[in-house]
Amino acid sequence: MDDTIHDDRLEDMIRDVGAESFVEADGYGSMSNDMETPLYPGPTNFTQLSAVLRLMNLNVINGWTDKSFTKLL
Repeated sequence: MDDTIHDDRLEDMIRDVGAESFVEADGYGSMSNDMETPLYPGPTNFTQLSAVLRLMNLNVINGWTDKSFTKLL
């Protein structure tokens, strides 16, 4: 993944769905924390959540099996 500026608009997604829906979902605190935690130290535009979402998007687009995706990780 390149480290250029990416506009994931995660805050917009949460607002559109409704923050209360996310509060009710299991793992909201973890997801909210991951949205603010950088993927690695130093200047980066990737958060832990954005990296996971990008990987999951690649999984779906490329039709990877669960086994191949787990091996990748």
